[in-house]
Amino acid sequence: MNRREVLAGLGAGMAILAGANVEAVAADDKPKVKDAKDCCNDCCTTCAKCLAECLACYAHCADLVAGGNKAHVECMKACLDCTEFCKLCMTICGRNGAMMAVCCEACAKACEMCAKACEKFPDDEVCAACAKTCRECLKGCTSCLKK
Repeated sequence: MNRREVLAGLGAGMAILAGANVEAVAADDKPKVKDAKDCCNDCCTTCAKCLAECLACYAHCADLVAGGNKAHVECMKACLDCTEFCKLCMTICGRNGAMMAVCCEACAKACEMCAKACEKFPDDEVCAACAKTCRECLKGCTSCLKK
């Protein structure tokens, strides 16, 4: 990957995080409803928070696993998977894409799985924070599905 690709990816990510939405047009050339756009902004914000929290938890669990605590392997893997679904959901919802519902549903499932894995360690502050953020993202993605 060259420097231009990295910078382009960072620029796209920042645009999504800033809430920049491209007004998508449906197949019948009618703009999508404002509620969906507002929902997408909320979804992108929630997914961005979840992605950051999952990355922090992944790094934390990776350190624990490297230190011999194999109990955190499942949590580590769930966090990494969740970050990928959050990135996808931010990308698709950020541009009001046609596959938003599919992405929100998949992201909600990934957040549920990650939250359950992290909740196995209630005394671990990093895992507990990740579980809480995943539950918030799950709620946000689920509410988007209802709109």
